[in-house]
Amino acid sequence: MTERDFAAWEREAALDRETALDRAVADDHEVMDELRVLLQLAAPHLSAPADRMDRVLARAALARRRRRRAALAAGLAVGLTAAVLAAAPALAPGPTGTVLGPAASGPALGAMPAAGAPSGAPAGSPEASASASPGPGSGDPRSPSPAESPSVGADGGSTDGPTGDAIGPLRPTRFTLLDGVIIDVPDAWSELTLLGTAGRPESVGYLASQSIAREPGCPIRNGVQQPVCLAAGGLLDNSMIVSVRVLRDEKLATEAAGRSALLRDTELDKDCAIHGGSRQLVAQQVVIPNGKAEVVELSACLRRPAQETLSTLYRLTASVRLFGTATNSQITSTG
Repeated sequence: MTERDFAAWEREAALDRETALDRAVADDHEVMDELRVLLQLAAPHLSAPADRMDRVLARAALARRRRRRAALAAGLAVGLTAAVLAAAPALAPGPTGTVLGPAASGPALGAMPAAGAPSGAPAGSPEASASASPGPGSGDPRSPSPAESPSVGADGGSTDGPTGDAIGPLRPTRFTLLDGVIIDVPDAWSELTLLGTAGRPESVGYLASQSIAREPGCPIRNGVQQPVCLAAGGLLDNSMIVSVRVLRDEKLATEAAGRSALLRDTELDKDCAIHGGSRQLVAQQVVIPNGKAEVVELSACLRRPAQETLSTLYRLTASVRLFGTATNSQITSTG
């Protein structure tokens, strides 16, 4: 066999191999096509159950019923708590008792007050006495006399009711920026709402038995301009300043609704110390402005408070509510 013959033979062999490979691939394609057709014909056509939509609607209705039952149970629990707390002052001692007592939480839960219900104490002296003597042997302004201290319950709050001391005419005041909360403010007091800013996003209400000043008339402490202060430079004896905030926390609202005391003693914070306070009391009232429970927190900074001053604070904090006729608190923006 010559070299030319060998080359021809190789070409023929290669052509035979390519032909065989093409036939194999074609056979494979044919097999795959047949298999695909077979699978398509063999697959059953499953139709949706006739009651499928009925089942979906039934599950949706069941979920709605469960949500309604849960909401009803929560509302009932809050309502029962409100009823118990609202009835507590009626069971408290008469005018011989001390000044602080359990929270009258009925109006605080957003219910419309009953027509003709009293909103505060009888008219009398519009201001607390200008000074109160400290307790025996106490020269420290941060040490109030024993007579100034209310009875304290197991949760750290006062358990006694107000004495019924006159606190003067009351002025229902609406804090529009605080979800429209209304508080009965003594007519001789000053109040304002500090509008939140980018650096201080929370709006805060202030009530005081003295005149309130605002920036730029407030002093600079530690390089910071105070947005709100007292015109006298600090608290006088037997006076107070109260801050009002709204805390949108349902868990905290549940805890506050279950407390047996309206006012609780707490340690002096930095702001109260700056004002020269000797005692700080905190009250948390529950309101439901938009279907969700919130807490209205009133933090009172006092200096040597007398019984009448504590009674005023009790009545002020117990008056928190959402409904009724009221004048709007003045709004200021500083800082």
